[in-house]
Amino acid sequence: MEQKRLLFLGGADIQIPAIQKAVEMGHYVITIDYLPENPGHKYSHEYYNISTTDKEKVLELAKKIKIHGISAYASDPAALTAAYVSEHLGLPGNSYQSIQTISDKINFRKIQQKVNAPCPRIIESSEYSFILNELGKFKHGAIIKPADTSGSKGIFRIHKGESENEIREKIEKALFYSRTKRVVLEEYLKRKGFVMSGDFMVEKGKIIFYCFGDVHFNDAITGLVPRSISLPTTLRDESFFVKIIADLQKIIDELKITTGVFNCDVIQDEEYRPIILDIGARNGGNLFNDIISIHTGIDLIGLTLIQTLGGPVSVKEEIVPKGYYAHNVIHTIQDGIFEELFIHPSMEKHIFYKIVNVGKGQEVSKFINSGFRIGLVLLKFDDFSQMHQVLGNVYDYFRVVLKK
Repeated sequence: MEQKRLLFLGGADIQIPAIQKAVEMGHYVITIDYLPENPGHKYSHEYYNISTTDKEKVLELAKKIKIHGISAYASDPAALTAAYVSEHLGLPGNSYQSIQTISDKINFRKIQQKVNAPCPRIIESSEYSFILNELGKFKHGAIIKPADTSGSKGIFRIHKGESENEIREKIEKALFYSRTKRVVLEEYLKRKGFVMSGDFMVEKGKIIFYCFGDVHFNDAITGLVPRSISLPTTLRDESFFVKIIADLQKIIDELKITTGVFNCDVIQDEEYRPIILDIGARNGGNLFNDIISIHTGIDLIGLTLIQTLGGPVSVKEEIVPKGYYAHNVIHTIQDGIFEELFIHPSMEKHIFYKIVNVGKGQEVSKFINSGFRIGLVLLKFDDFSQMHQVLGNVYDYFRVVLKK
C-alpha cells in the first residue's frame, strides 16, 4: 500500500498532536514554515524553510515532492495557501474562492446577509472622518478590525465618548495589521452570557459534528483576545445551537464547501438572536481539538487527517459529552523579563498537558494578540463550578512572574 505524503503548513507547538497523529497513521509527513526552530518539525520526516503564506513557492514544492494532501491545521494564515495548492493540484479540499470569502471579514458578512443569517452591521472604510460620523449609528459602540486579520491582531473596541485622537490611533493600528490595507467598522453587539467558540466538521457538504465551549478573554488588558475555552458551555439551550448550525449550513451551501473542520465564534445577543461572529477555515487552535476529542469521544484530529487525504468520515449519531475541560493560554498582562511561571499547588492535579515556550531572562510582551502566547496548559476539572471559579480568577492560579 502506497504511503501517503502529507504536507503540513507549519510546525508550531499547537500543531504537534496533528503531526504526530499523521505519523502514527503511517503517513509520510513534510512540514514547512520560515521558523526552523519550531518544535513540530522534529516530528516530521522532512522540513522545508518556506513561508506558509507564499502560495506559489508552496505550490512549487508540492508539485516537486508529489504530495497527496495538504493541511493548514490550526493556522488561519495558511488556510488560503492550502486551498490554493489543493485546487491547483486537484487534491482534497475546498475551492480557493470559498476559503478566501470566509477569511475576509467584509465578504463573510456579505454572505451572511445574503443567506439571511443575523450578523452585526458593518461599514467598510479607512476614511477617518467617515468612520467618526458613522460611529453614532451604533448603539453600543463598535469594533474596528482589519478585513484580513487573524489571531485577534489589530482588533480594537471603540467606545462612545472616546476622543478623536484615540479613535484615529486605533484605526491606524488596524490598518497596520491589514495586508490589503482595508479595515471594517463593525457594530458591537451586547451579548447574553459568554462568547462561544467551537469546531464543526463538514462531510460531503453537510455539517456532521459540532462542539462549542465558553470563551474567557484577556479582560485585564483589552478584553478581545481569548485566553481560555472551557467545555461544556454555560448555555444549555439546544434550540440555540440548532439555529446556529442551520445558519452555518446555509453559509456552507452558499459557498459550496464540501469538506473539512472549521472553527467558529458565536453569541446570543441581547435580543436572544443566535449570531455567528466569525468562521476560521481551519481546526481550532491552542489544542482545542484535543480537549474536544476527550470531551466528546470523537477523534477530531484523526478524522481531519482522513479528510485531508480524501477519505470518507462519519461520526456516531448519539454523542454524550463527558467531563469538564479547558485550555488556558499562559500569558502576561505586562511587558517585561520572564522570571518564572507560578502555578498554584492546587492546580497540579488538574493539569494533563503543559508547555512553556520561554525561559528565564527572555523578554515577554503583554497578551494583546495570539502572537504573544507564552505557553499553554490543558486542564481537567471535577465539576463545572470549579472550572469557572478557576478560569474566572485565573491569575490566582497561573501567573507569569517578571523580573523586578
